[in-house]
Amino acid sequence: MLKNSMLFRQLIYTISLSGFCCQVAAQSVNTSSAAVWTGYFYSIPVTEKWKILGDAQFRSKYGFSQLSQILARSGVSYAIQPNWTISAGAAYFKSSGQLHNENIFLDEYRLWQENAVQFYFHHITLSNRTRWEERWLQKKLEDVTNSFSYANRWRNKTTLTFPFSAVYSGEVGSEVMVVANQSNAVDLLRAFAGIYMVCKPSFIVQLQYLYQCQYKSIDAIHYRDNQHIVRLNIIQKFPQKL
Repeated sequence: MLKNSMLFRQLIYTISLSGFCCQVAAQSVNTSSAAVWTGYFYSIPVTEKWKILGDAQFRSKYGFSQLSQILARSGVSYAIQPNWTISAGAAYFKSSGQLHNENIFLDEYRLWQENAVQFYFHHITLSNRTRWEERWLQKKLEDVTNSFSYANRWRNKTTLTFPFSAVYSGEVGSEVMVVANQSNAVDLLRAFAGIYMVCKPSFIVQLQYLYQCQYKSIDAIHYRDNQHIVRLNIIQKFPQKL
């Protein structure tokens, strides 16, 4: 009981810290854009404790007018307890960039490890996910297109979900991402709210509004990119016996 109480206080602190960081970062934002993200998320039970999981996403900027990123991510998870899982996997990203005022796409390879816990209070679920990422990002160089830089990133996501009915559930939450190899340690901040629709136990549709504040730099200029994102995700949970 004491352990759960301490963890709960840590989660509340994380929510408060993320909200404070969003407010501070928002004061320095000088660009703004709208985006649409779509994704397919899946989980396949292998045993009672082991699962294969992953997702594929398409992300656009300025509405649907410009493709900004595509990604594929997969991994395995192990349930230490019903409300406590650890996961690990790999991912591939292809992200848009600019070189000499021309649009280009750069590769990124990731390894990731994750720790996730859930707490249940009547019909409300409080979830906290901590993820560590090892990233290899392709550099924007004229003569060496296959040159990569390495970066670590730590990210913490806290979500509160609550049911409206047997079919619909709501969610609110925030996520903070921190890196150690750039002048601004806070790389990216997110706050979101959305709704889940359970079409059937194994098939869920998620509609979400996501506010994202991202730290960026071009040459010696540092700035904040303020994005307003609409997300539409399909979540499929396969049964253990296919």
